[in-house]
This record gives sequence, structure tokens and C-alpha cells, in this order.
Amino acid sequence: MSVDLLPPPGEFRTSEEVRDAQFAQKMARRRKLLLLWSAAVVLVVFLAAAKLLSAVVLNMAGSSAYEKQNYVTAADRFSTLEFFNVVQPWKAPFNEGTATYASGDFFAATTVLEQALAQVPKAPEDQPRGVPECMVRTNYSLALEGLGDEASNGSDFAIATDYYDQAQQMLADCAQSGNGGEQAQDAQERQQESQEESQQQEDSEEQQGGQSDDSGQDSQEESPSESPQENQSPSSGDSGEDSSASPSTNPRQEELEERNREAQESREAQEQKSGGGDGSGQNW
Repeated sequence: MSVDLLPPPGEFRTSEEVRDAQFAQKMARRRKLLLLWSAAVVLVVFLAAAKLLSAVVLNMAGSSAYEKQNYVTAADRFSTLEFFNVVQPWKAPFNEGTATYASGDFFAATTVLEQALAQVPKAPEDQPRGVPECMVRTNYSLALEGLGDEASNGSDFAIATDYYDQAQQMLADCAQSGNGGEQAQDAQERQQESQEESQQQEDSEEQQGGQSDDSGQDSQEESPSESPQENQSPSSGDSGEDSSASPSTNPRQEELEERNREAQESREAQEQKSGGGDGSGQNW
């Protein structure tokens, strides 16, 4: 054996020692890999736990604001849950839409509740709607009813009737199946009454509008017959001017007036001779 093939001083080992050293190095590399993989898993678990914990905290904060009737604040806090709540994603827009409805912004509430309705779990077609879906539909229906009330207060009864009809269609199955609870049934009855009242108001307005149209047509029909009379008035005035001018050109009328003047002068002369009368005379 040449000197070059000899190991450095102090490195003389048996075959068992070399094998054990190689095995130890292999196990060390494996432990490092396992540690790296476990660190990633621990990080994912930690982030998931933090996310769930944040969702719980934000939901509690939103519920607290809702109970205190701070509905705008509650809606803002519930809106942040859309990122954190991955288990039941429909609850975040449902709570946000409910708080927005309670604040009185009915149109914005329908927009958010529409998102919740698209995400909520749905029962098969041959089965009644589930409780979660009926919860969303009930609040959605209440928001539509609010829009109908606003339109009715503004005397826009046609739009109000349409909103009431949409509200009833939204919770029809839930009210019938009972999965919407008493709130759905009460809302449906109230919406039916509101729709009937709005329809009556709409029909009344149409009848009044028809009567006003008829009276307008009658006045328009009468106006042409009156206009010729108005057009004839200048001609009658002209005839009056002609009649006033006619005595100056009528010899008989001039003769009568001349006789009257002569008779009047004769009577005045006689009164002066007799010395009676004060000139006032009595009208004949």
C-alpha cells in the first residue's frame, strides 16, 4: 500500500466505525428535513388558529356593536369576517347585510344579502329549504319590504307593489315549510296586506288620472265652439261702430233729433216768459 492511500493521522477506523458514522450523517440530514417540514406544518396550523381566533374576536365585536344598536359599526366589523371565516363564508355577508338592514339602508342590505344567498348551503331541489337558507331569505325579504315601504311613503305605489311581490316570493317556501320560523310567516302576512293597500292606492290614482283626462278632453272639445264666438266678437264691435255712425248718415234720425232740439228750445222759451221753473225741470 502506498503512502498516498493511507488516511490522515488519527483517522484510522474500522469498517464498523465508518458505517456508523455514515448512518449518523444520514439520520442527521433526515432530522433536518423533518424539522423543516414540521416547521411549515406548524406555521400553517398557527396561521389557521390565528385566523379562526380572529374570526371569533371580530364576530364577538360585531355582535356587541349590534346589540348596542351601533349598526354601522357592526356592519363594518362583520364585513372584515369575509377574509377570516373560511368555514362558513355565508355568515359574514349575512351578518353584514342584517346590520345594514337594521341601519335603514335597505338597498345596500339587499346587495350584501344577495351575496350571502349565493354562498349559503342549499338543500336538494326535491326537499324543503334548509334553516340557514331560510334565515338569509327572511332577512332579504325584510329588506325588500323596507324598499316597498319607502316607495309607498313616496306615493310611488307601482314600485312599492313590485317590491312587496318580490319580498313574498323570496320567503314563500320558507314560510310554508316553517323553516323560516314565525318571523317569516308574520313577514309574509304583513307584506300581503301592504301589497293589497298599495295596489288599491295605485288603482285609485289610475281612476283619478282617467277622470282628469276625460275632463281635459271635454274642455278641449268645448274650446273650439267657444273660439268662433270669441272670433266673432270683434265683428260685433265693428257692427256697433257702424250703428253709431249710422245716425249721422240717416236723414230720418237727424230730422227727429232736430225736432227734439226745437221742441226743447220752445219749452225753455215759454218757461222764461212765464217766469216759472228753476231750469232743473222734471224729466219726461
